[in-house]
Amino acid sequence: MNERKSMAPIRWGVILTMLSLAGVVVFFELGVRTQWSTALMISEIVLLVILLITYILSFMRTGLWNFSHKPLKELDEREMEMTSKSLRIAYALFTIFVLFLLLVFAVLNIAVSIVLAVSLILFAHLLPGTVIAFSEKALHF
Repeated sequence: MNERKSMAPIRWGVILTMLSLAGVVVFFELGVRTQWSTALMISEIVLLVILLITYILSFMRTGLWNFSHKPLKELDEREMEMTSKSLRIAYALFTIFVLFLLLVFAVLNIAVSIVLAVSLILFAHLLPGTVIAFSEKALHF
């Protein structure tokens, strides 16, 4: 079992992943509602590249993704407790966020795009790992 001494680089990577995910949605919605300009397209591509790189570095290489996506039979007692706690917190936050977002979209009469829907699915999968990154002092994997 390895222990990572500093969680700061992981946390910064998680923050960048979440911000780039939000940026992808915002720039896509902006491009659809206005007219796609070269600057918007380049910004969207750059954000997608940042999202991919930070996801790989912050979730895949650190093992954060595995904590909430491993079969229960493969988790030890500590990992099971950590995963259970992170899932409870993550899905409570996800539910509140999505209900608020849908309420705002309904009030403003904005249709939910496929990019937003897919981003919310990815957000739901990333959130438990994000909770672990900010609640644990060190990762053991």
